[in-house]
Amino acid sequence: MKISRIGIVAVLSAAMIFGFASCDPNVSGGDSGGSTVGGESDSGGGTVGGESDSGGSVEATYQFHSTVTYLEAGTDGTAGTEATYCTFGDWPQTVKAESVTVDETKSVSMGSMTYYLGSDNNYYAKCTENAYANSYTYSNGDTVAQTSANSVKYFKVEPIKWRVLNPSAEENKILLAENILTANVAYYDYYNVNRTISSATVYPNNYEHSKIRAYLNGLSYEVKASDSAEQTTDSTYNGKGFLQTAFTESAQALIATTTVDNSAASTNPESNASKWDNGNNTYACDNTSDKIFLLSEKEATTSDYGFTEYNQSGTGNSRIRVTTDYAKANYAYQSTTAGYGGWWWLRSPSIVLVTTRATSTTTATPIATSMLTICTAV
Repeated sequence: MKISRIGIVAVLSAAMIFGFASCDPNVSGGDSGGSTVGGESDSGGGTVGGESDSGGSVEATYQFHSTVTYLEAGTDGTAGTEATYCTFGDWPQTVKAESVTVDETKSVSMGSMTYYLGSDNNYYAKCTENAYANSYTYSNGDTVAQTSANSVKYFKVEPIKWRVLNPSAEENKILLAENILTANVAYYDYYNVNRTISSATVYPNNYEHSKIRAYLNGLSYEVKASDSAEQTTDSTYNGKGFLQTAFTESAQALIATTTVDNSAASTNPESNASKWDNGNNTYACDNTSDKIFLLSEKEATTSDYGFTEYNQSGTGNSRIRVTTDYAKANYAYQSTTAGYGGWWWLRSPSIVLVTTRATSTTTATPIATSMLTICTAV
């Protein structure tokens, strides 16, 4: 299958609007993202070499996934076997097997991440565990330690699996991450502090000027810690966001810029554009031009994208996203009930100044404030 453009939506997990400790050196919370990409669908990548911290050459047999690879028909996923899935980009996901050893003298950098070479010739990310709850376990059955344990784990870098939300589109296919990839990137750092940008008041739930948007796309953003504090520019993620970390330069070149709809209409369910305050939303912001973005409430309830109605729930709901091992180590919430998932951020602000909306574990009601799903277009 040949495509011309891809849009990516990321899935991310953030425990609350505040930031917490993270395994990423420049990340305070969890998320996953979206973008728009074009190019030939193939496996891409090759043996990757880089400079280690000690100046030596690093080689691994792992191939970074720099092009979109469609998975065979009948592949299962969040929308069942009839949906279309692909892989594109790379991210730490599964906890390291005990039989693998990691050599920290051999490393490569990807955006904000440093990856170390494993004895299996795969890359691994190092992370200090920070479990949301003491009952969480990894895919191998080991307990996820909380931050007080000061325990370090390594996580295998693996291809990101996406669901294509609009597979019949000739261009601008939208990809939604199949899992919650990380956590604890705050929507904005200070939930009760307004900023002034271009002479306008900017509220904490403004997506255009949010921390999470800056993280997803590798941008700077304006920060003000209190009403009396000086407003400053935070460049932590500048050129080192999810986009630059999950995708190689050649992959980024395939990702087109999407005009993201942030209107009041986008903050309502697809089937009822006037559900909230008759369709009005004081906190809706200007449209943005992004490669990676969060879904809106309208998009997360669009039937053409394979989603159910706003108020429909159940363990078979296609909005359910499960956390990876790496996300669990990054304070991501994950229900321990079989068939349930985690919470993920939407970009849509509530009609009251408290939070942005997020989908919950199995319900379609986007009112929780915990996790995020990233999207992109290809």
